[in-house]
Amino acid sequence: MINCIIVDDDPVSVKLIRHYISNTEGLNLVEEFSNPIAATNYIRKNSATTGLIFLDVEMPEMSGLEILESIENLPPVILITNKEKYAVQAFEHRVIHFLVKPVEYSKFLKAMERVFKLQEPEANTSNDYIFIKENGLLSKVLHENIRYCEALGDYVKIHVSDKTHVVNSTMKNIEDKLKPNRQFMRVHRSFIINLNFLENIESESAIVSGQIVPIGNKYRQELQARLNII
Repeated sequence: MINCIIVDDDPVSVKLIRHYISNTEGLNLVEEFSNPIAATNYIRKNSATTGLIFLDVEMPEMSGLEILESIENLPPVILITNKEKYAVQAFEHRVIHFLVKPVEYSKFLKAMERVFKLQEPEANTSNDYIFIKENGLLSKVLHENIRYCEALGDYVKIHVSDKTHVVNSTMKNIEDKLKPNRQFMRVHRSFIINLNFLENIESESAIVSGQIVPIGNKYRQELQARLNII
């Protein structure tokens, strides 16, 4: 059960989020705040027992972004606002998700999927591996050695630390094989990357193990949410 608080001075929005929380298994609403200063004091004292914050951006006396900046070890946050322009700033503060008012329940559930995944204990991936078949030979490749995967027509190039394997497969098949390991992420229809080898990132591309990899619009928001941005 995830203990939630709502920080929002809009009573209509609060009523809607409260309703969504009460109808979503695994969530428990413990406090509501229309005063952001009171909310900040509560969060400082109860950060260890607060599992999720639904935070409005535009509030009197103190904005949601100012709350994000003022508390160092903030519990997971879902930002709620009328304006999409705050999305970039939201992810700079490691916000889990960004919801635009009026919030639709389908969008709320999508955000909750991300929250619940964060609650799952990460598997020990140190010995995770795949076997790659090339020229009748099966080669064991540790997940930790895979830099990125690149689509090549009916084949996929799997770039590892010391060579590149070319296999007859689809990107979807490779993605499914690697998906249990959270260090891998699809960032483009033609690329899957190992986040451990992500060196830097711009709006439309990234450097992974010294190579330029494009970032698709479809995957950009999730990638930003996964990064430890400070």
